[in-house]
Amino acid sequence: MNRVGKRAKYLSFLIGVFLLCAAIFISDYGSSAQVWVVHPSNGNIYNNGELTVAGSVYSSDGTQLLRSDSNGLAYSDDYYTRLSTLHVIGDKDDNITTGVLSSKRDKLIGYGLLNGLYGASSSDNTINLTINAELSSLAYQALGNYNGAVGIYNYETGEILAMVSKPSYDPYNVPDLDHEDYEGVYINRVMNGLYVPGSIMKLVTAYAAIETIPDIYTQTFDCHGGVEIAGEWVKCSGYHGVQNFEQALANSCNSAFAQIAIQLGNDTLNEYAKKAGVTNTYSIDGVKTSAGRFDVSDAAQLNLAWAGIGQYTTLVNPMQYMMFCGAIANGGISKTPHYIDGDSFLSSFNLDDSETRLMEEDTANQLSTLMRNNTVSTYGDYNFPNLELCAKTGTAEVEEGNPHSWFVGFSDNSSTPIAFVIIVENGAGSLEATTVASSVLPKAAEVVNK
Repeated sequence: MNRVGKRAKYLSFLIGVFLLCAAIFISDYGSSAQVWVVHPSNGNIYNNGELTVAGSVYSSDGTQLLRSDSNGLAYSDDYYTRLSTLHVIGDKDDNITTGVLSSKRDKLIGYGLLNGLYGASSSDNTINLTINAELSSLAYQALGNYNGAVGIYNYETGEILAMVSKPSYDPYNVPDLDHEDYEGVYINRVMNGLYVPGSIMKLVTAYAAIETIPDIYTQTFDCHGGVEIAGEWVKCSGYHGVQNFEQALANSCNSAFAQIAIQLGNDTLNEYAKKAGVTNTYSIDGVKTSAGRFDVSDAAQLNLAWAGIGQYTTLVNPMQYMMFCGAIANGGISKTPHYIDGDSFLSSFNLDDSETRLMEEDTANQLSTLMRNNTVSTYGDYNFPNLELCAKTGTAEVEEGNPHSWFVGFSDNSSTPIAFVIIVENGAGSLEATTVASSVLPKAAEVVNK
């Protein structure tokens, strides 16, 4: 009996060790198997460290953006489509981390946790995007000789129609990327760019003023080419005279919004920058956006004034601002954007797909009215026919070169629910960004209205 008892103890010990080892293996396999499979040493899908086997990627208008052929990975046959969608598709070396080649590589190569590497030739490995190839190509070309970013999405469904970042390059003819013309070429500027906002920040200041300054609509602001704050001159772009709140936003008056920022105070402006999402990071189909920077906690009055008009140390991410404008259009509710088509298995369990209320519906309606007035009274509604455009321009002073040119907003036409962000780097004035918008937005309206 003693021998049987000892053997039972030994057997129990061995079973325990086995179960422990099995648990460790399963845990390690679950967390690391994908890393092992996509490692460049895997000869099943790599050749000399270059990925050569993957499934297909299609745009929403049916263009094949990526495929495998006898020579390995192949991109679109169209030159401008390759350039305009490179930051969505990615490069073979994983330098562009926002591309599906990097973020969805397991799907593209045909890897599953249970079945292992089951083959990239399977139809299950096709990824359909919400990105429209024709619209993306048009947006890229509309930027002309400037670098910058164009983001457009459906604020009701969250579908990203265009996510264009420039500079880009042709993966079939890779230039010298160390040249200064390609600085930051691997950065998806819509997702991870950080820019001085300039006057588009006045939308956040206006948001705060609507909710915290009871008499904001009855106040008037006198502009004589600027305003003196704490003994220093805050220069304005014009001499706007006496104006009300609505007129001050349409004029993008620095004098008025510097004074409004002082009324709001440090804590309130900080609070509303956070509410607007300026300091947030978002997960877009598993890819993290860059968080903006806004902190006036210890700012003196002069710096607070500059922050309220979009200068000081403030930096914003284009995706954040596109979402902010989308929330205004959508009655205060922000729909998380996505560029993986919702019909695919890959995104049917997308936990990032969510709605967040950024502001009260009444506040959103008031901001919409103000932004609509901007277009009608200042930007020229005739430049954006049938869109009922609500928008804000921005000219952001930077340390080197001409100011950046911004144009953000949305269509208030229920048949064309698009929100957009456009930045033209060193474009000098707001005209460059609005010119891009007038070329691109009619096509975006056509795409979303199909």
